[in-house]
Amino acid sequence: MFYRRLALIGLLTAVGFTSVAHATDYKFAVGCPYRSFTVLWSTGSVDPGQEWLRVATGTKHPGCGVANFNARSHGSLKVEARYSHEGGVIEGIPLVGAIVCGLFGC
Repeated sequence: MFYRRLALIGLLTAVGFTSVAHATDYKFAVGCPYRSFTVLWSTGSVDPGQEWLRVATGTKHPGCGVANFNARSHGSLKVEARYSHEGGVIEGIPLVGAIVCGLFGC
């Protein structure tokens, strides 16, 4: 168990100290039954991709619809959530992500 934690901390540290020179921002429109808002993801040099981040957004906001941001139709929505991909990717993994983030914080 100790070595697993050590490996995970090493992985997160390596990802955390990577260069952000090739950072990409992704925006998603989230529509919940009682409100709508925009989620902004900032990636580092390791980009998990738009599809992965869309799924992670849906996992973070259960019961809500998630769509690609369109400035014409979603431009008036306020950005209510900002995430970086390091913790968000881990947290977006169903069941396991919540446990890992609970232990190490994301």
